[in-house]
Amino acid sequence: MPKVTEEYRSARRHEIAQAALRCFARNGFAATSMADIIAESGLSAGAIYGHYASKDELIELTASEILDARFLEVAEARTTQPLASPGEIVRLLVTGLLTHIVDVQLLVQVWGQVPINPGLKRMASEIGDRIRSMFTDYLTDWHGQTMPLDEARVRAERESSVYMSLVQGYVLQTVLFDGFDGPAYLDVVEGISLNATATTAE
Repeated sequence: MPKVTEEYRSARRHEIAQAALRCFARNGFAATSMADIIAESGLSAGAIYGHYASKDELIELTASEILDARFLEVAEARTTQPLASPGEIVRLLVTGLLTHIVDVQLLVQVWGQVPINPGLKRMASEIGDRIRSMFTDYLTDWHGQTMPLDEARVRAERESSVYMSLVQGYVLQTVLFDGFDGPAYLDVVEGISLNATATTAE
């Protein structure tokens, strides 16, 4: 029997995840069953369960895949000269989410399940920790351009949750409010981040 390569397994997991995202977008996260995902994918139940044991595991691993892609983008942005501004990092993350996810309302649906689903609550907490850490590392680099590194780290730790909330705020307003002006939102975020840095440098 031919050996199944990791590339094949990764491609199959991605195929299943995309089928699940389509189901979530069409039916909602809570109303989607594994049977729905199996039917949408066109694969056998055995093929699905060979990669994901449950719907919660599927969403967790899909979220990790999306998050890892965003982490890679931010890591690349940290190597640019001049260094990308905090507002540009927010824009980069938002753009990546919009590209990767079928419909950002899926995020809001999953967030809504977090208080009543221990598995999703654990996942959300772990993802939140990773995103805060990512922003802290980036903001340390950013503020380290104008202040001692230890002071930059303290400021970065204080600001990281705020910048994370700016990404979440974009997603929430996109879903909840008709007429939300996403490009204007990102322009304002970028302006605020640059003004705050300029004020500190003075």
